[in-house]
Amino acid sequence: MAGAGLEAALRAVPYPRAVAAALAAAAVAALLPYSIQLRTPQSRLDDPMAAARAVRELTRPGDGVLFMPARRREPILSSPGEFRGLKELALARHAVPSGTLHGIELPAPRIRARMLTVQRIAVVMDPPGRPLDDTPQERMKRDVLDRSFRRCAEREVRGMVVVLYARPGAC
Repeated sequence: MAGAGLEAALRAVPYPRAVAAALAAAAVAALLPYSIQLRTPQSRLDDPMAAARAVRELTRPGDGVLFMPARRREPILSSPGEFRGLKELALARHAVPSGTLHGIELPAPRIRARMLTVQRIAVVMDPPGRPLDDTPQERMKRDVLDRSFRRCAEREVRGMVVVLYARPGAC
């Protein structure tokens, strides 16, 4: 109805193209501040780039990395260079070859076996208070971390937490 009303109004003025151009310019001017704000880091719910930097600061080559839940894999997709030298412990197939957004994870027993091959694991996870995923893979990750690793360091970033776990004595 708004479009029909605008069309009728434009037919009633002597220079409809000039009026339409002025209306378009006014709309752009009115929406520009909002559009610019949407493109700032502060407008996002999380900051995958900051999480990737936190992983780099907390780890050393040969450490493992996990994403809990698996959908938290966006930092490695945004900044793969920050993860160079780390072992992604749960991933079976990357996103692009698997035709998925976050890739495909290994079965739970294989994740466990991979986790037990490293001394330290950086975990990118949801902030506290979010519901835990109840998949076999996520349950296995939590169980192995609880039984075999200790928290060494933690970095909170917008919308995520990066926690470094290590075997006792390996922090």
